[in-house]
Amino acid sequence: MSDDVAVPAQRGAEHEVAIRELRNAGKVIAELAAAGAVGKVTSGGRLVGWLVPATPAEQRIEELTAQGLVHPAERPGGLAGRGPRPRRAHLPPLSETLEQMRNDERA
Repeated sequence: MSDDVAVPAQRGAEHEVAIRELRNAGKVIAELAAAGAVGKVTSGGRLVGWLVPATPAEQRIEELTAQGLVHPAERPGGLAGRGPRPRRAHLPPLSETLEQMRNDERA
């Protein structure tokens, strides 16, 4: 594992924040977010975490969720662990349908 940490280029300047400064975390986080800056959290001079502002996409998802236009997934993890649906016996396999469509286009 590499010790290098990639900070996304679209984020603002990086600021170091000591854990003791997080006693008033709301103020520190608000200042970083307002500046679009990345906070490098340290303890005893050692990196222990990052505070990063939300991306525009993350902000938009929050807005849409608040408006009730999108809803969180019922099952986290997306399609992981799901198998294919059973084939419908009354329909031809998709591969045959696709082949027929391609043949029709060529004709």
